[in-house]
Amino acid sequence: MWLFLRKRLLMWLILAVGVPLLDWLLGKASDTIRARKGDNAVTRGLDTTRTGVRKVRGRRR
Repeated sequence: MWLFLRKRLLMWLILAVGVPLLDWLLGKASDTIRARKGDNAVTRGLDTTRTGVRKVRGRRR
């Protein structure tokens, strides 16, 4: 029984905890780099990745 529930529980944990945490971390890193060095390719890349994470997050709701 646990074998069948484990896969769903793991997916739920990733979507409920991991994705929002990743979204927050990408935003924090982007803001920190932008404050120190201004807008550059790294901050734009982090913002693009964060947008992708938010799309995944919104799709699962």
